[in-house]
Amino acid sequence: MLSSKLLSGQNTAVPVAPGDTVSWVLANDGAVPWPAGTTLRLVSGPVLANPVLEVPSAQPGQTVELSMEVTNDQDQVLEANYCLVTPCGKPFGELLGFSVGKKESPQSPPPLCGILAAPDDSMEALQGEVKALTWTLANVGQADWPADACCRLFYNTPGFEHLPADIPIPGMKPGFTVDLEVQALMPEKEGCFRAMWAVTSPSVPDFGEVLAAEFHVSDFPFMDWMLAETESFSIISEEAKSEAPDAPAEAEVAPEAPSVLSAGYVMHEHLFGNAEVSYPERLERSGLVSLGSVALKAAPWVVRLLVQNQSTLPWPEDCSLQCCLGSGFGCASLPLGSVEPGEVIQICMELEAAQGRSAWVLGSGGICFGPVFVVEAN
Repeated sequence: MLSSKLLSGQNTAVPVAPGDTVSWVLANDGAVPWPAGTTLRLVSGPVLANPVLEVPSAQPGQTVELSMEVTNDQDQVLEANYCLVTPCGKPFGELLGFSVGKKESPQSPPPLCGILAAPDDSMEALQGEVKALTWTLANVGQADWPADACCRLFYNTPGFEHLPADIPIPGMKPGFTVDLEVQALMPEKEGCFRAMWAVTSPSVPDFGEVLAAEFHVSDFPFMDWMLAETESFSIISEEAKSEAPDAPAEAEVAPEAPSVLSAGYVMHEHLFGNAEVSYPERLERSGLVSLGSVALKAAPWVVRLLVQNQSTLPWPEDCSLQCCLGSGFGCASLPLGSVEPGEVIQICMELEAAQGRSAWVLGSGGICFGPVFVVEAN
């Protein structure tokens, strides 16, 4: 009696991709050899592979491996079944089935933004001075920028106010550039002040870039400097100088700056099976901590991040890690809770497979602090 037993091979439970190969290992577990001219024939389902495949004769106890390349030009998963058939048309053995996944539609290229020119990483400024910042942005991709693209303020040091929150950006064709200008009024106190804007799009979350500016504001007011400059070009009599009132002594004493929340980066690592991480220079900028550019082979993957409370105040209970650029790869926000001064905490972000760039920053009560953590996936 003719017989065939399936030892291993494809089944209908797991679809294969169009263009892949399905294979089976069959054994002649009967008492007679398979006759010459035996074929593997399509018995049900659409034509997803060769409908007739010649099978070599097999003696009892011998095994045969069969394989076929499959295809599917439909937008749905399709299934087909085959069976061994003798030259006289008699089927025998087990039914062999497989399924093929739907045809993948070609993906349109994503919109991309590049920074051709940017202000210095750290700039000196006077109290009350207005600084003009200019970035030159370029469409470095093959697709138009989204119509709803804008530049949105997501980070500013407490006390660094009167900054534009949303700046519209015109839709740019591939290869075109645009100059983005921001007027920033310096705080009337000494210190280091930072602001960051995200070039983003509500309709395309993974589109964007980070624009950062940092100022070291001196203890000398801008208006006093202007007056000093004016006096240097004026003729003032000794009598007028002697009549000029002295500045109050208390004005010379700078007020003590209030304590603010801050955070410091300690280290990070990627946890995944099969992926490569590089650290390109385009992700290395002032105010940013690069978590690398990841070439994913599988997903999800986990980023383990260590940060420290470097302020003299505990972080509030509502403190969290918040996505400020891109889709967040499935991690829009992670609650952290209260963290004591000097304490180091571990943050584990489980991220989904995606392409593009995302960034996160620590925040509490609408105020962001610490560095911006950015990662790129492709």
